[in-house]
Amino acid sequence: MKLKIKDSFSAYNGLPKEIYLLFTARIITSIGSFVLPLLTLILSQKLGMSETETGNFAALLILSQGPCLLLGGKLIDAIGQKKMLVFCQTLGALFYFMCGFIKDHTTLLVFIMIAADLFVAASPAYQTMVARLTVPDNRKASYSLLYLGINIGMAVSPLIGGLLFEKHLPLLFILDAVTTLLSTGLIALYIRLPKESRGEDADPAAPAKTGRDAFSIVVLKNTPVLLFFLLFLFVFDFTYIQWSFMLPLQFHELYGSNGARFYSFISIVNPVICTVFTPLLTKLTAKYHPLAVVTSGGICYFASYVLFAFAKNIPVFLIAGTLYTFGEILIVINLGAFIAEHSPDAYLGRMNAVRLFLQGTANALGPLVMGRVLPFSGYRFSWLLVAAVALAGSVGMYFLNKEDSKVQALANEDGGDGFTEQA
Repeated sequence: MKLKIKDSFSAYNGLPKEIYLLFTARIITSIGSFVLPLLTLILSQKLGMSETETGNFAALLILSQGPCLLLGGKLIDAIGQKKMLVFCQTLGALFYFMCGFIKDHTTLLVFIMIAADLFVAASPAYQTMVARLTVPDNRKASYSLLYLGINIGMAVSPLIGGLLFEKHLPLLFILDAVTTLLSTGLIALYIRLPKESRGEDADPAAPAKTGRDAFSIVVLKNTPVLLFFLLFLFVFDFTYIQWSFMLPLQFHELYGSNGARFYSFISIVNPVICTVFTPLLTKLTAKYHPLAVVTSGGICYFASYVLFAFAKNIPVFLIAGTLYTFGEILIVINLGAFIAEHSPDAYLGRMNAVRLFLQGTANALGPLVMGRVLPFSGYRFSWLLVAAVALAGSVGMYFLNKEDSKVQALANEDGGDGFTEQA
């Protein structure tokens, strides 16, 4: 039976009203996300920093965000997702707002770093709030809707940012701050988290819902599954970043001065496909185990990288880019649900923080490693190597899915003991 595009949005019917509010907040935040996506250009073109200085600041920013992310995850579990998100995003927005009026470059850089660190410390709160507000039956659709909201906003943000960058740089900081405050205010005023659920009202030292110590359950039962899941996601992230590293370099080699223009065109296709196909793929994969869908996403990555290795014209790059985006959608809309369903209540914030920390590490290692392979091997071998890595991650996810299915079957026979709940 043919599934109509409009019918795919039915996957989002009947979700908690708080999820729709979070969806709206994510759109507002993403539309106003100007500073960090344009940070390299701000540093080099507006502040007059050299390539080396720009790279050093970017590296320093990444290094500072790692500890902030892990600390943020711990504080989210300790004081609550909503409180942490509202505090960090409000304070971060105020620093951005002040950046709109600061003339001293050193002070400006310090304030940018503080704001970025505050935003990243709060970032696991979104994932954790969705887990608190949902049940297994609607959790995948809820994560998918927030992902859709981000892509809707990011499809608009570059257009506005590009218009303001040249002549109205202070306004970029001010508008970024204002949109962040608007979305944060929406969450602060209208999001009500359950009193007896995950995180905010849970005592990390208290026994888990099974009556056993939460940490013991993580170590003895859930950590192996989560550990391997995060490991294979790390593998995928290592390959994912090559879209913004190897691909633009390849376009420059193939098309010379037109390379940047063609790459920009391909890049615009990504959020458009995400916006159009996220509801459809969510609907089509709703009944499948998250790990099975993530495995399919890895196969899409593999196929796209093989095509990139042999591509010589724009249509082939478009097909490869579409497959790549399908892989991204399938992975992103399922990973949050899997983490939520396999994590003890009192540690969910920290698990999401660890996931984001590993993602950032993989994104840093990807260009570092392939930047050394590429000059000696060329694009074809490099893309095939990346494809092999993605295939290895997919095989790992496939066997992890089989093992997790066995664990769930045994848990159901024992009366549903454990945290693994099938969506």
